[in-house]
Amino acid sequence: MRIFEQKLFKNKVEATGLLLFLLLAVLPLLLGIIYALLYSLGITGLVSDGFTLKYWQQAFTDIELWYSMGYTFYIALATITLTIAGALLLTIYLKEPLQQGFAGFSIYVPLAFPAIVVAFLIFQLASQSGFFARIIYQLGWISSTAQFPELVNDTYGIGIIAAHTFMALPFFTLYFINLYDQENINQLAKVGQTLGASSAQQHRRIVVPILLRRAFPTLTLYTIFVMGSYEIPLIVGRQSPQMISVLVIRKLRKFNLSDIPEAYISALLFITLIIIGLTLIFKNRNFSYDLDQ
Repeated sequence: MRIFEQKLFKNKVEATGLLLFLLLAVLPLLLGIIYALLYSLGITGLVSDGFTLKYWQQAFTDIELWYSMGYTFYIALATITLTIAGALLLTIYLKEPLQQGFAGFSIYVPLAFPAIVVAFLIFQLASQSGFFARIIYQLGWISSTAQFPELVNDTYGIGIIAAHTFMALPFFTLYFINLYDQENINQLAKVGQTLGASSAQQHRRIVVPILLRRAFPTLTLYTIFVMGSYEIPLIVGRQSPQMISVLVIRKLRKFNLSDIPEAYISALLFITLIIIGLTLIFKNRNFSYDLDQ
């Protein structure tokens, strides 16, 4: 028994931590998934009338569900793409100013904003009755605020993407700057320069690949976080299409009880797709965050 314990855990503290993680994090999640599955099969819940697959058949033929899935992936990919591009530019060209003085302090400020506050901020700034629309109206560029472009509650999710990018950009800029120093990228770039690489080649062949490779697990997890966000798409998103989290909650709260199993099925399908995606992405990758490896 002692040998078994030594192989699995380094000490009792580590074993206790793992046990608490399983009890407090994994077990509730697992029980929730089992309950959702039983509810969707008509085995339990308010509409329980015995085992049935009719709710799954309804879900698979529901265009709104698949449209919502696609919209969710689109929002997440657009957000993470803009975030990566912005964070890389800030890291490469403004690394030194962002590590000192007022700029170094300012980049931490957006990190203190809760998601719901950011959503209201974007709504107040970018809606057709918001700050920007009123400024442009006062300048005489438009004859009414209704002529201001729809940047909030719009079809393309511009408000949602802007809010998430506002939150993610400072975080990944600081993360990339930290990686830049830890990986001695500056020294590697100088070696490239000595070998004749231009500034653009140093960025394209050395800086960007190293940063993206090291940040890949975090970028992936943040993309999943954006997919599952609720407050921001609820406030600055449209009624249709909706991100999957908003769609699930709407179906759960509708008076039509037959929509509740479909809400659980939507959540189960989303979880399944995420797990399949993570399995494919990290199948041959190291999950470690240890920068020394």
